Amino acid sequence: MKRFFFFLSILMSMSLCAQKSLNTIFANCLISDTESNIARANPIYVTEIDEANNRIKTNYTQLENLLVRAIGDQSWFITQSEEASTIVEILNVDAKTGWITLGETHSGFFNMDEGETLEFFNPFINYEIIQNRPLFKEYPTYIKDEQINYIQAGGIIKRAKNDYVLLTPVIFGAHKKRTIYYATSSDLENWTFHDEKILSAADIPFAKKTGNVFSCGNPLQLKDGTFLVLLGVEQPNGNYTSAYMIINKELNIIQAPQEINIPEWHGEAQNSFPLAITKHKGVFRVLFHRRSNKFMESEIHEITTKNILKAFNHNKGIISSTIIQKAKTETGYVRGKADDASYISFNDELYILLGSEESPSEYLTSFNREYGLLSLENEQWLHDQRSPLLVNPMTIYNKYPEYEWTSDHLGGFISPIFHENYLYLFLTFGTDNPDYLLAGIKIKID
Repeated sequence: MKRFFFFLSILMSMSLCAQKSLNTIFANCLISDTESNIARANPIYVTEIDEANNRIKTNYTQLENLLVRAIGDQSWFITQSEEASTIVEILNVDAKTGWITLGETHSGFFNMDEGETLEFFNPFINYEIIQNRPLFKEYPTYIKDEQINYIQAGGIIKRAKNDYVLLTPVIFGAHKKRTIYYATSSDLENWTFHDEKILSAADIPFAKKTGNVFSCGNPLQLKDGTFLVLLGVEQPNGNYTSAYMIINKELNIIQAPQEINIPEWHGEAQNSFPLAITKHKGVFRVLFHRRSNKFMESEIHEITTKNILKAFNHNKGIISSTIIQKAKTETGYVRGKADDASYISFNDELYILLGSEESPSEYLTSFNREYGLLSLENEQWLHDQRSPLLVNPMTIYNKYPEYEWTSDHLGGFISPIFHENYLYLFLTFGTDNPDYLLAGIKIKID
């Protein structure tokens, strides 16, 4: 009988795990509003001040959230102004009395007058940076005697157990030329960059010969074991067009790059590229980014089909085409530049990790790309109202010097994969020189 109840408890535990949503994996790393970070209709503000003891009270009532420590025991902070230009450490939270005791001001000047708004912030409540450094131990600065600007993530492939490939578009100069290389790993934590070109713009007939080509999203494995790779390709006139190629496990190109033959997403007059592709419940879904003439106005669309090659090659069999994000008309953290999105499948449910950069505002998220979560419910994409859920440390390096290389916004084209109770995300952190540094972060899922 004891054995029966033991196995029953295991089954119940497995059932509860299977019911877990991706939303429950993420904590609220940025608290800007008492109800919704997206709406921001009820900002957090100072209600009482105790200057003698350097403490405040606010209208935020769920103070138990600030008692949860991050992975490395990192503390919570109070931030004010765009890009967290003011950072004040929180030393203690008394959930019963409501007093929040402040520590050192690590950046800027904290205006603690009654009525002043603020945000609570702890990026590490959600993630840890793999080995607390850029992805490669010996980070390349030259490729074939040509100085590189930065390396980005371009999609991850699991070729076999303990065999991973990360496509790595490499940028030369100020976005003047971009070529696809790759890195390999056996454990997703220790990576080797390979100075072996997979594809350059010079290899593509419809590309600007010394221009940009990059891979987007995780490659889609086809029935024959090959991989469909989405491509953004710079055309001779400077606009981008949507394309794809097919490679094998040895990373050889077995179908040359060709434009995606859907009128809205290719051609010299278009300025767009694909972001991600997946297959969910028998339907292929593809996200596209449309660039606009104005830097901070852009859109993300989704098409669905049951035959991806028929749709890409002949513009046939498309089930739906809808807009997911129109930054110009959105609110909150999504009111700006929407230029990055990745599908994540978890417990048979589908999600989008959406990258956005907010227009100028008084918030930490202003001018700072961050990531929020959407879930697919009844064929509708719904925002997690706590978003953004991933924000980089910014000026927190004044408290934790080891993160100085993360002192600007997160980069685009995030590449996700699950492995051993972690969600791994490969992306870039902004810095001054070079523009970005490729890194990995991981989020515990159990």
